[in-house]
Amino acid sequence: MKASPKTIELRFSRTLILIIIAICVFPFILQQLGVNFGSVNLVFNANGEKVKLDHTSQDLILTNLRGTFTHLILEWTAICIAIATAILAFIQYRITNNPATPIIGAALLCAGFIDAFHALSAIKVIKSVSDNENFLPFTWAISRIFNSVILILGTSIFLFKSKRMAPKKGRRFVLLICLSFIFIAYLTVYFAALSNSLPQTTFQNSFITRPYDVIPLFLFLFMAIWLLPQFHKKENSVFSSALLWSMIPAIATQMYMVFGSKDLHDSNFNIAHSLKAISYLIPFIGITLDYITTHKKEQVRITELKNAQFNLRQKNKELEQFAYIASHDLQEPLRTVMNFTQLFEEEFQDKIDTNGSTYLNFIKEATIRMSALIKGLLDYSRIGSKTEISNVKFNKLLKTVKIDLEAIIKESGAKIKVKKLPKIKGHKTELRMLFQNLITNAIKFRKEGIPPVIQIKAIDIGEYWEFSVKDNGIGIEEKHKEKIFSMFQQLHSKGTYEGTGIGLAHSFKIVSIHKGQIWVVSEPNKGSEFKFTIKKEE
Repeated sequence: MKASPKTIELRFSRTLILIIIAICVFPFILQQLGVNFGSVNLVFNANGEKVKLDHTSQDLILTNLRGTFTHLILEWTAICIAIATAILAFIQYRITNNPATPIIGAALLCAGFIDAFHALSAIKVIKSVSDNENFLPFTWAISRIFNSVILILGTSIFLFKSKRMAPKKGRRFVLLICLSFIFIAYLTVYFAALSNSLPQTTFQNSFITRPYDVIPLFLFLFMAIWLLPQFHKKENSVFSSALLWSMIPAIATQMYMVFGSKDLHDSNFNIAHSLKAISYLIPFIGITLDYITTHKKEQVRITELKNAQFNLRQKNKELEQFAYIASHDLQEPLRTVMNFTQLFEEEFQDKIDTNGSTYLNFIKEATIRMSALIKGLLDYSRIGSKTEISNVKFNKLLKTVKIDLEAIIKESGAKIKVKKLPKIKGHKTELRMLFQNLITNAIKFRKEGIPPVIQIKAIDIGEYWEFSVKDNGIGIEEKHKEKIFSMFQQLHSKGTYEGTGIGLAHSFKIVSIHKGQIWVVSEPNKGSEFKFTIKKEE
């Protein structure tokens, strides 16, 4: 058993704030070092002299570049949507631990990277080794083929993967796949940009004007007809449904390019680019709706959990009240039995035989044991009910506990080694009882002829302190490790080790009211180490 996981509170950390400041200041530093971030285009004549254009000439140039600007806006719209979809996909993964979402998001992100390559090629930011006439149409075809292939890879991984992975393995798997997609995207850009010769991709006088766009057309049709319906059937989410419906504009995009577009920036060209942005927008809407749905389900679940916790607390209060009343009412007749047994023994001691004395001793032992059990039950019902939370210095507390247990410590020859312990807020009386129980058990269940050695320490594990009480006693079998914290559980016969079997139940409840957990690490004849956590209070 482990301590409760630390709840991560999301906030703007100091590191993040420093990064934001550094991003703002860094360009200024680079400017001072001579780096120019300007994008002013200078026009030179045949003699290499700078020419200043008038407004008419500038307007003419801008008019001629209108198609390029429109293309750039459409491309970067699609790219931004792809980036936003990927970010939401990873946020969704943090909530659901479903690796399908981030991998599809990563596929869309890498498709966006290739689209960025195409967009930057169009404005000559990225230049190729080969002729620019074929470079722009070729980068479009490459980006669409990459988009379809990477989506097929992403969905196929989960369509044919049957086993559900543990969260830790799932994160590694997602990271590996995402890095693989990024590497494939990098190779695509690298070889396209450095190829000496590129094939012709546009044939203006043909029925199929862009034959290379037929490849992604068939791939998108394959996804729409078979692959994505199967994926949606398995995932059954708003996102998987949106991914399926996004194939309509994706297929339409290819239809406009294959059968319509003859030139750069013509009507069919711009329609296709607009539809491509829409094909990216649909999964973005889907994952947004999926996120909203998941959030609503979480809110309902939290409300149900709070109601269940409230009902459980009410039932516990009722049970504790019942235990207190029942135990208190049992004390009176038990005292009567004990008193009359004592009177009977004093008055008729000379008149009863050996068997009678034996039976009388059995009655006395049973009533004493019953009294101890009732006291233990009363103590259990009172734990945490009346004491206030205060600052507890554990080293000082342990000194008091050792004084309380001085008799059995001396009798057993026990050595108690206490390391530096923290000071935290808690129920002082209950924590004292907790250590009394654990130390008493360590002394009681010692090996014959070997003085007990008890080591007590604490370590900081973030939101909790983890305490340890370790001994060199007889140990505990694996099958008993959970049972020992239940009420009235004894692993040994009454003749071997005395006790009521309620001490560790007390310990369990004391740790619980401090929002922690308790468990034992032990093997037979190798001692026991009781560990428990206590939540740090502000």
